[in-house]
Amino acid sequence: MALGGIVKGKKTTLRTPVEADLAAYNRWMADLRVRHATRIWHEPAMPPTWKDRFTEQWKDKDAVLWSIDANEKLVGLLRFEFSWNERNSGWVDQFVIDPDAWRTGIATDAAIALHRYLFDYLDLRRVNATIRADNAAAAKIATRLGYSEFARGSEVFYRDGGYVGEVWLLCERAAWDERFPNEHEYAPATAAAGGSGRQKGGG
Repeated sequence: MALGGIVKGKKTTLRTPVEADLAAYNRWMADLRVRHATRIWHEPAMPPTWKDRFTEQWKDKDAVLWSIDANEKLVGLLRFEFSWNERNSGWVDQFVIDPDAWRTGIATDAAIALHRYLFDYLDLRRVNATIRADNAAAAKIATRLGYSEFARGSEVFYRDGGYVGEVWLLCERAAWDERFPNEHEYAPATAAAGGSGRQKGGG
């Protein structure tokens, strides 16, 4: 599961990354707007180094990486890690959107698509995430998805001459279902179909 398959949102598509994406990954990690908003995946580095990290991701069976497209253009990346002691939970390790695409609804759409896949397709029970305490945009998206705060760290990151805290969040399957009862990766089979299983739908 090192590289994710295709997950479709209304505005975005989460797809398998390709080597050509790495230049954009590197550019985002160097962007001060991204570095201000979140913990970056890796420090900017020479292209061969990124290729090595990409190869490492291929081998990682406990994490999934997606590139995010919108309007047939690469606009971000998502990385999800499974819990080491159980396979029915995990955490959003990286969620980066190109700053030039901020405030367009792309981040919210990609987040909904991701969680629909995690909860409805993979049947996870809970998902964790961490955000910087002053990242209002991320907090707004998390609240909409059904996340609640369960811990907080003070002065975790040094930035702009001072320290900023970190908020630990948890989204339970029940909270997701309550907010998004019609978001299904696989919709229930209709009575007319005469089946009791699930058929592919939504997305």
